[in-house]
Amino acid sequence: MKHDFVHLRVHSEYSLSDGMVRIKPLLSRCVEQDMPAIAVTDRNNLFALIKFYNAAQGSGVKPLVASDVWVTPENSNEEATPLVLIARNDRGYRNLCELISRSYAEGQSMGVAGVKRSWIAEQAEGLIALSGGREGDVG
Repeated sequence: MKHDFVHLRVHSEYSLSDGMVRIKPLLSRCVEQDMPAIAVTDRNNLFALIKFYNAAQGSGVKPLVASDVWVTPENSNEEATPLVLIARNDRGYRNLCELISRSYAEGQSMGVAGVKRSWIAEQAEGLIALSGGREGDVG
């Protein structure tokens, strides 16, 4: 029986602050559950991407390139909120890489790398944003 569920927010062992899921066991479980795809959304990084992509290709599970980023306020009256960014295509992958790099180069505040909403608006092409979590803008 084929399941239609695709997990779009998994933090792996490469999500330095809060992940512990190892890539190969994750993909084995996806195969067992007949999941067609999965997104590894480590916080503010793509460190697991090569290992994840290669292992997923070998397992038949479609790897979704994504990251869980902190959206920092344009002014100091707002709080930072999490946002999942998923690359739809090559342009989205490149934009995601640039946003994460920029978060470390220009967006650090109190030791946390963040992206500004305006940066996302400038580089939204090819990206899907998921903000429905209770800590997100929608929540």
